[in-house]
Amino acid sequence: MAGFLVAEEGLNAGLVIRFEEGDEWIIGRDPDVSYQVLEDPMVSRKHVICRLTPDGYLLENLSAVNPASVNGKNIEEPILLAEGDAVQIGSDIFHFTLKDPALAGEREKPLRVEDETPTIYEESDDLNVFAFTGAGDARFIIKVISGPNSGAEFGIFEDSTFIIGKDPQSCDILFQDLSVSAQHAKISADSSGVITIEDLGSLNGVYVNGQKISDPTVLNTQDLVALGTTSFLVIDQQQTRETIVAPLSGLEMIYSQGEMKKKEPAEAPAEEVARKNWKKMVIPIRHLVLAGVFALFLVITLGGVFTLFKSESITVSATDERQEISKALKSFPEVEFSFNPSSGKIFMIGHVMTEVDHQEMSYLLKSLPFLHTIEDNVIIDELVWENTNALLVKNAMWRGVNLTSIYPGHFVLRGYVQTIDTSTKLSEYMNLNFPYLDKLDNQVVVENTLEAQIQSILLEGNFVNVTFQLSNGELVLAGRVPSNKKSDYNGTVVNLKKIKGVRLVKNFVVFSQPTSEIIDISSKYNVSGSSKYGNVSQYVVINGKILSTGDNLDGMKITKMQENTIFLEKDGIKYKINYNQP
Repeated sequence: MAGFLVAEEGLNAGLVIRFEEGDEWIIGRDPDVSYQVLEDPMVSRKHVICRLTPDGYLLENLSAVNPASVNGKNIEEPILLAEGDAVQIGSDIFHFTLKDPALAGEREKPLRVEDETPTIYEESDDLNVFAFTGAGDARFIIKVISGPNSGAEFGIFEDSTFIIGKDPQSCDILFQDLSVSAQHAKISADSSGVITIEDLGSLNGVYVNGQKISDPTVLNTQDLVALGTTSFLVIDQQQTRETIVAPLSGLEMIYSQGEMKKKEPAEAPAEEVARKNWKKMVIPIRHLVLAGVFALFLVITLGGVFTLFKSESITVSATDERQEISKALKSFPEVEFSFNPSSGKIFMIGHVMTEVDHQEMSYLLKSLPFLHTIEDNVIIDELVWENTNALLVKNAMWRGVNLTSIYPGHFVLRGYVQTIDTSTKLSEYMNLNFPYLDKLDNQVVVENTLEAQIQSILLEGNFVNVTFQLSNGELVLAGRVPSNKKSDYNGTVVNLKKIKGVRLVKNFVVFSQPTSEIIDISSKYNVSGSSKYGNVSQYVVINGKILSTGDNLDGMKITKMQENTIFLEKDGIKYKINYNQP
């Protein structure tokens, strides 16, 4: 019977790992060696291995940086899995079962009848083009209004069920959004036109009109649904829309001609009296004073009103929220983000150098008023150094090696090891346990190889009397060099400083004057034979080697051969070997 690991929490929630073919399965981040790849920065290249044994499925941890655990306990020895065991790999939590999840909870699939049910998803390089070919024929449609797939439309047919997520193998409606789970939500429509949505245990949850749901929820037309940083509207295309008509702004007053004619005769005498007597009327002084005060008050009031209208207009500038976020993250170029304006949620991944940088980044983002939720998955490189160096120092052969960073997201392994075999073992260890191998620059120097390079350069310059010592890139030179070769020796020192891995050169060589005194080295060599041509020596046998004038003996050049004496010279110093002619 096959075994299964079902992801319940984490970045890969909803993922089902099947142990069906073969008898060994590696789970990790490296697609070249892993049976199942987990896209999780907390997962090693090869994190765990599961083996099928006669007793059942045996799980073994392969990660020293972030060990896997079963039921809350780190795996130190291979452990036999039992039904319902909780297995944590990186940030994901799985449960082990021998029951096929597909048979235990088979979901209803939408009809795939040509010209009746359209194709749900067709992969395309253009992330902004995701629409059903038959969306116009469906009663209900999903209209994406924000997120990477903004503008896409999906048809929801009656008596159908659709899985929403980012896994193209198991989802009917696919969103290319980092904050959307592999299987995020399920949306269903029955024959009566009722649409419900259900959260499938996603990491970031499902929000309907700003409220997070925990149970299946009925959706009405124009409801706003948010999944991570993606938002969409559910629209009923058959719903009747009413036209709103504004009432009349005023009513006209109509008077009949009869009424007007009745009033005119009564008013006519008064008008005639006024026309006749207005020149004889006398206006009281108090009326004139009141009229003047009223006129002054009216002028002051109108002046104040005109002054108000002369004030400058206020220009309201629209805020570009994404631009504000980019400005806040300008000092952190290795950090990427995805932002949902409708929910005010930001999702971040990437690298920063130190914890201080991370605190500064968090402070800048929290100062933005439109950010309500921050999903922070940024890696702090300083913590990666500390964990890795703590592991390296446990091995005595690697104590001269440490991990640092030049800039965020770029790791450099520097130091010295003694042999090539030690360097190979270090590389294998890092390949197996370092989670960011694609961002690692290995600059470790092998001291044996470096010593061979130094020895070769000294012999090439014929400085055989110069000795050296090498320790952690520090080169110490000692010995004697004739003063007439000082220029050549200084050039050799310059070449030694250029060797990769030599950090510092300490020169303690003494320059001595060439001397005419001949040094007798007869005791160091055995002359076992010689040949002459006439009275002139032609060849001699020294320590079993046949030599003649001009040949080299241990770096010393034979300059002349006389009866019972051989003369040699090296670095301006003269030597001789005395022997008795047989």
